[in-house]
Amino acid sequence: MVEVTNLTKYYGTRLAVDNISFKVEKGMIYGFLGPNGAGKTTVMNIMTGYIGASSGHVTVNGYDILEEPEKAKRCIGYLPEHPPLYLDMTVYEYLKFAAELKRVPKGEIGAQIEGLLDMIKISDVSKRPIKFLSKGYRQRVGLAQAIIGYPEVIILDEPTAGLDPKQIIEFRTLIKSLGESHTVILSSHILSEISAVCGHILILSKGKMVASDAPENLGDLEEAFLELTKNEVADGGDL
Repeated sequence: MVEVTNLTKYYGTRLAVDNISFKVEKGMIYGFLGPNGAGKTTVMNIMTGYIGASSGHVTVNGYDILEEPEKAKRCIGYLPEHPPLYLDMTVYEYLKFAAELKRVPKGEIGAQIEGLLDMIKISDVSKRPIKFLSKGYRQRVGLAQAIIGYPEVIILDEPTAGLDPKQIIEFRTLIKSLGESHTVILSSHILSEISAVCGHILILSKGKMVASDAPENLGDLEEAFLELTKNEVADGGDL
């Protein structure tokens, strides 16, 4: 479904992603785990075509993200850590705008929006301007934007950042439900969050892949994560 090969990214002279390779199989939930500054967001931005890599390749459903960007991006729904919301629009207006950008057939837009409003549980605020919504509701609207058009791959960058405990539990339930019909990739710096919803976990540190395993081997993953976190603190890393 998604294949990343020898991915490297420099910002000037700073190495942000260091020769990472991995495959994402169809119909699973994958988690990127690592301290802040580990390279998670950079990898996701490259995977979605938001920025280019210094070297390496990303293919989505067989399409190279740089050589066939339009075909590759049609397979992806993306929720950045800070959702790109137009605050003066109502929820319904914004989702209709997103659907038109994604070229959802006009005859299907209304039904898709109504279905998502119900699934994401935001029907009660559909006519409300986004600027009046809470952080939790804004995250839900961003998630609906990512899902509209029903792309095969959903990529979520720190989807529960800033939410309260109740909202986090609700969002985890939503993500699990998405895994029933989509391939999902999400990132977090919280081990318990990743282990709660993901079928495979990839640990990043200082731009490198340091571990990749299934939750049933969580003991080994936890030890690896705690060790790299300890090293990040010792090095003065941003956690």
